[in-house]
Amino acid sequence: MTDIRIYVAIGLFIIACISLMVFNFVIIRISRRKHTPSPRKIDNWMTILYTETLITGYTKPGSMKHDMFLFRKLSKTKHLVTYSYALEILKSRFPKAYRDYVQNRYTTFRKLAFVYAGRPLVERTCYADLISNFPELTGDSQEGLTDALISYIDNSSIHCRTKVLSALCSMGNLQGVVNALQVMNEKSLFIHNHLLTNELSNFNGDKEALAESLWREGQHWNSNFIVSVVQYITRFSNRYTEEFFPILQNPSANEDIRVAIVRYYEKHIYEPVRPLLIDFLYSHKNIDLSIEAASALRRYPATDTIEALKNALSNPEWHVRYNASASLLKIGNGDDILEVLHSDNTYKKEIIAYMLELEYALYYKDSQNDIFGEEENV
Repeated sequence: MTDIRIYVAIGLFIIACISLMVFNFVIIRISRRKHTPSPRKIDNWMTILYTETLITGYTKPGSMKHDMFLFRKLSKTKHLVTYSYALEILKSRFPKAYRDYVQNRYTTFRKLAFVYAGRPLVERTCYADLISNFPELTGDSQEGLTDALISYIDNSSIHCRTKVLSALCSMGNLQGVVNALQVMNEKSLFIHNHLLTNELSNFNGDKEALAESLWREGQHWNSNFIVSVVQYITRFSNRYTEEFFPILQNPSANEDIRVAIVRYYEKHIYEPVRPLLIDFLYSHKNIDLSIEAASALRRYPATDTIEALKNALSNPEWHVRYNASASLLKIGNGDDILEVLHSDNTYKKEIIAYMLELEYALYYKDSQNDIFGEEENV
C-alpha cells in the first residue's frame, strides 16, 4: 500500500512539472506574439509606406490623408511597434524613399507625443523609443515635442528616462537634454552614470557646445550627474584642464567627482597636475584616487614619477600595485625594471613578474595571430 502511494505521489509530481512547462511555453509564445509583430502586419505597413512615398508623394494631397491615417493608427501602441519595424526596413533598404517619407511629418508626431504623455509608462517608453530611432520624424522645428518628451519623466522608470534622453540626444536638442537632466536632478531620479554618459555621447549635434552647457548648468546637480558630465567632457573636450584643477585640489570636494577628474587628466595631459597625482599615489585616505592616479601617471613621465611608481608597487592595495606596474612598464626603462626584480620586497617583485608574464602572453598571442593570418592569406 505504501509503495502505491509513493508511485502516485511521483506521478502527480511529474504531471505537475509537465503542466508547468506547458504553461510557461504557452505564456512565452503569447508574450512573443504580443511584443513581436507578425511579418504579415509589417508587410502591410511596408506597402503603405512605400506607396505613400513613391506614388502619392509627400507634396500631394494624399499626404494629408496619410497623416490623418497615421495619427489614428499610431495612437495605439500595437500599431506604433509595427510601424517602427516597417520604418526601420524602409530606412535600411530604401534610404532615399525614407528621406522623402519623413519630411513634414513633424505635426503628426508632435500631436502623438502629447497623446502618449497621458498614457501608461510602457506606452510612453515605446513612443520615446520610436523618436530615438527615427529623429528625422521630428523635423527641424521641435518646439512642443521636446516639452512633451520631458513630461514623460514624471513617474517614470530608468528605462523610460533613458529612452527620453536618447530621443532628445538623437534629435540633437541641446537645451532639451539639459532641461531633461535638470528635471531628473530636481526630482532626485536615478540613472547610472555610465549609462547616462553613453546616452550623452550619442548626442547628434555640437558635442563641445553640449559639454559647455552641461558644465555651466550642472555644477550644482547631484554628484552622480556631475560625474556623468565629467565623463562626457573627458570623451569630447580638452578645454577643461584648468577648470577641473581647483576641484581636484579641494579635499572637501566629492570623491567620485575627483576620481572622474583624475581620469580626465589621464586622457588630457596637464603638467601642473603631476605632483598632485603623485601625492594621491602616496596617500591611503582615498584608495580610489590612488588607483586612478597610478594609471594616470603613465602619461606624465619624469624621474619623480618613476620613483613614485616604484614605491607604489609595495602598496597593500592590489589594484594600486597593478596600475603602478603597468605604468612603470610603460614609461620606465630596463634598469628600472631590473631594480625592482632584484629588490627584497616580495610585493614589488611579484607584481612586476606577473605583469611581464601577462605582456609576454599578449605578445605571443598577437604574434601567433599574425603568423596564422599570413598563412591563411597565402
